[in-house]
Amino acid sequence: MQTKKAQKNHKTKIIVVINQKGGPGKTTLSFHLAHAGIKNEHSKVLCLDFDSQGNLSQYLTDDLDVIAKTDGGVGSLFEGAVPHPSKTTHPQIDLLHGHRELDRYDSDQAAEDRAYSQEMPEMLRSLGYDYIVIDTPPAVGLRHLAPLFWADLAVIPLEPAVSGITGFQNVLRAIDESISALNPKLKWVGVMNRANMRVKSHREKDAWMRETYGDKILATFTTRTGVADAMEESPARPVWAHRGAPKELREQWRDICTQIIEK
Repeated sequence: MQTKKAQKNHKTKIIVVINQKGGPGKTTLSFHLAHAGIKNEHSKVLCLDFDSQGNLSQYLTDDLDVIAKTDGGVGSLFEGAVPHPSKTTHPQIDLLHGHRELDRYDSDQAAEDRAYSQEMPEMLRSLGYDYIVIDTPPAVGLRHLAPLFWADLAVIPLEPAVSGITGFQNVLRAIDESISALNPKLKWVGVMNRANMRVKSHREKDAWMRETYGDKILATFTTRTGVADAMEESPARPVWAHRGAPKELREQWRDICTQIIEK
């Protein structure tokens, strides 16, 4: 157990994975970032699953029914209760699970007051983790925006499509209009995901994003079945631990995820 002095001196990095569109790979990226945070035998990572679909929770627990457990989990943060992270099937990664009734907090004034209090990020950092990785829902609301107030880094994955770019830009607008005054130290990076560079429109949109946002677009992940195969194993595993994935793919994902958590 950590001493109060150790907890006070412990540096926790909070990373939120976000886009105002479903389907750009937020959960897959969150899962891999959590594993990238395991640097040695002493590393500790906490995942917060704010999506009511609870897919990150399912992958981390290898339990499809975890989303039916509506008591505790990540909802405890909004209720003012002491959070009790649970162990997962992945050593050194703990979880506050998501569940199908999380939507109720989006219209709860008391939950909003707690979420935007200075005590919330301070409490999260006091838990003693090296990294806290937050998976968010696509719909704008408390569970989507409040983590930006707590975070050190926002990671915005997007697909090379008009809807994906729009969702990306909407996040930047929310940061500029609602979050930057509350959390001026928040940084962000973008990750192009599921790009098929043989498709002209994908190449054009990838080029446009890089021309418009420069090196803030950290990487382009192409469409590869190896990542999905790794996630669908039982238990799920990061692609760099999946022997069936090509070496180039394994190295790219590990390198980029390591770069992200060290930003």
